[in-house]
Amino acid sequence: MESAPIDYFDHLLLKQAAPEWRKIARVVGDTISYNSETYWQVNELMLLTRIASLIDAGKLLADGDPSEMQTCHVRLPGR
Repeated sequence: MESAPIDYFDHLLLKQAAPEWRKIARVVGDTISYNSETYWQVNELMLLTRIASLIDAGKLLADGDPSEMQTCHVRLPGR
């Protein structure tokens, strides 16, 4: 059995993000729900780590501390 690449869920996270601010917890929860199969393929901590990477890469903007999933908000750039 082989693991997926580290950025496997990035496109799903970006799909659940929006031009307006959303809590990271919502983006993560929506990503898990959107990708739900008979079992979870990824946990919240891994998705939170990937969101931080997307922020570092400039693919998401953050308002707050990205390690605080319940209080930090993210949005797509370009607004």
